[in-house]
Amino acid sequence: MNKASVKSKKIVAICACTAGMAHTYIAKGKIENEAKKRGWDCKVETQGAAGIDNALTEQDLKSADVILLATDISIENADRLEPFNNIIKVSTGEAVKNTVNIFDNADKIATHVVKDSIGKEILRALNTGISKFLPVIIASGILFSIVLMTGEVTNDTILPRNQFFADLQQVAFYGFAMMVPVLAAYMAYSIGGNAALAPAFIMGYVVNNPIGVNQVSTGFIGAMIFGILIGYFVKWFKTVKVHPVIASVMPVMIIPTVTLLVMAPIYIYGLSYPLDWFVKAMVETLKGMSEVNAAFLGIGIGILAALDMGGPCSKAATAFTLAAMAEGVYGPNGVFRMCCAIPPLGLALSSLIVSRAKYTKEEKEFGITAFFLSLAGITEGAIPFAAKDPKRVIIAIVVGTAIAGMLGMINGIDSLVAFGGLVALGGVTKGAVWYVIDMFIGAFIIAAILHFTRKNADQTEEVIEDQ
Repeated sequence: MNKASVKSKKIVAICACTAGMAHTYIAKGKIENEAKKRGWDCKVETQGAAGIDNALTEQDLKSADVILLATDISIENADRLEPFNNIIKVSTGEAVKNTVNIFDNADKIATHVVKDSIGKEILRALNTGISKFLPVIIASGILFSIVLMTGEVTNDTILPRNQFFADLQQVAFYGFAMMVPVLAAYMAYSIGGNAALAPAFIMGYVVNNPIGVNQVSTGFIGAMIFGILIGYFVKWFKTVKVHPVIASVMPVMIIPTVTLLVMAPIYIYGLSYPLDWFVKAMVETLKGMSEVNAAFLGIGIGILAALDMGGPCSKAATAFTLAAMAEGVYGPNGVFRMCCAIPPLGLALSSLIVSRAKYTKEEKEFGITAFFLSLAGITEGAIPFAAKDPKRVIIAIVVGTAIAGMLGMINGIDSLVAFGGLVALGGVTKGAVWYVIDMFIGAFIIAAILHFTRKNADQTEEVIEDQ
């Protein structure tokens, strides 16, 4: 596409990532910058952790030549997009890495709405569920960390200092219990819409509590499976033609009731038993791992945490570690939360301390941001570096984080909170010292690799342009 021929075009976009933080706003910046370079009119709506900002109006959508959805989750108010067929769907990661290519090929690919495959739809549902329960689990985790940090150590356990902190601990436990129903509900919502929320909330609570003759509970695993099943059941149910009088009460009465009448027996008398067996087998396998197997698991966790810097690989690791944590196995979660902080910390050390001459002024500013993001375990702090020099940066962060992950599992790090970085240190119940040491080992490995592979700042830009 000739850039001169598209100067009058208008592009509107919606950006939304799983955590609602870094990916969302980095993608927004890349889209706006590319539009500015080409002289395109541009407006970007963000659906972040703080809600919807700069919302697209109906007139914005009607006047746009291209509607770009850079999203990893199901977006709010998706129905408004149904009349339009000039939509491009990409992940936030693609929007960051391939911005130029998306703009170059806008006319070719924005000719029809691309229907997601079932695999993509399920992954989007999982990301949506995770995005909605993250604030729940993080807030609960911070409360729990406060209790741990102020508690008294008695017989190798930490007890609340007084009744106030005991009450805070109880609130945190209730928050942890909400994680599973929220996951199920918003996975179902991603597929089946608002009508799927109520039955999925209820089934999420059911799978997380003992039920039936054998008092079986399947927790996180059950929530993911029934979130998907309920979503697709409701999606199908909404296509059933009914009398207009009945249609008015379908979403609030008939769909939730019938869905529960179908799904509850399927779970209680059917799927609960194999799911219970699977969960117990997973727990026993994790608890009985040898040091060698633990090391390999740590390497895998480290690779997933670093590879796409908060994208689908990282979210898969999130799901696995939270499922293990829900069953009382805290090692994988502790290692993963440490690993999330390592890529941005390594790049901060590299750009600000170890190899200052190899970075531009702009990259050093990225380094400051990356350092602060690393404190909260936000891996996305590494994205600006990876976008400019993907080959060297991705190799470095994967190697450094994988080694740290291996060391973390060998050293027996446990964490009870679902967020990472140094601010989560209060939730690390075993191996807190190793949590910090292994984190910095991984970060310094990243800095060392980049020290020997990157050119000086004045040469780096030329090398990257030739890649």
